[in-house]
Amino acid sequence: MSGDFKKNLEEIHNLFTGLEQDSTDRGFDGQLLEELINLIATLEKSDDPILVKLSRYKNSLTIDMTLKHFTTIAVPFERYLKKSMTDGDFLVSSTDRDHLVTKRVPLHFIIDNMRSAFNVGSIFRTADTIGAQKIWLTGYTPTPIQPQVDKAALGATLVMDWQAITFNECILELKNKNFRIIALETSVKAVDIATDFIFTHPTAFIIGNERFGLDQDQLEMADEIRKIPTFGVKNSLNAAVAAAIAGYEWRKQYNELQHLV
Repeated sequence: MSGDFKKNLEEIHNLFTGLEQDSTDRGFDGQLLEELINLIATLEKSDDPILVKLSRYKNSLTIDMTLKHFTTIAVPFERYLKKSMTDGDFLVSSTDRDHLVTKRVPLHFIIDNMRSAFNVGSIFRTADTIGAQKIWLTGYTPTPIQPQVDKAALGATLVMDWQAITFNECILELKNKNFRIIALETSVKAVDIATDFIFTHPTAFIIGNERFGLDQDQLEMADEIRKIPTFGVKNSLNAAVAAAIAGYEWRKQYNELQHLV
């Protein structure tokens, strides 16, 4: 691929991204859309048959198209350029309910020695969506000070209460507040989370390192060790996914209990 075509493709990708973001509330910018169409048209002269095929999309871009239609056209260009899109690359929906103030429920997450900033940010996002009260960050777990955490959380770090603290201090403080500490782990002593898992009081879930999990002494400090059953070759879930499953099961039971009171 010549330098000119490569440069044009990068600019096409940038225009697709910018137009998609701007279109959320204001529709499409006519001048930028015209620039995008003209750049796509230049691909007709390429020796690459795939680029020639992509150039035909110039006729499918119109000022009155829907955002869904626009995104459908953008995807083939992203794939050609091998651009990997993550949640953080998309705008937070304008329908997010930042105008609502709801009471937080007595559910906490303890994240210990987690390496992935993306996983930590994902847990922040999950914790907010289920109305959890607080996140405790122990060991070398990255904090929201790191941009990658904040990006993955999509703004949840701004509304979630969190604290960086040692693991032992965290457990002691929560137990003094009568929280039940539940470790999520694939230990041989772990009980299926779907077995007799009944909400009775404030709860804190511990999620450990993605590869090594929790140490034995940490497991001994927990009131329960629970596992989420898997049915394939892999015996465990992504740490953030496990936190979401456990958190939503807890919140479901909490809501059911409130209806009985």
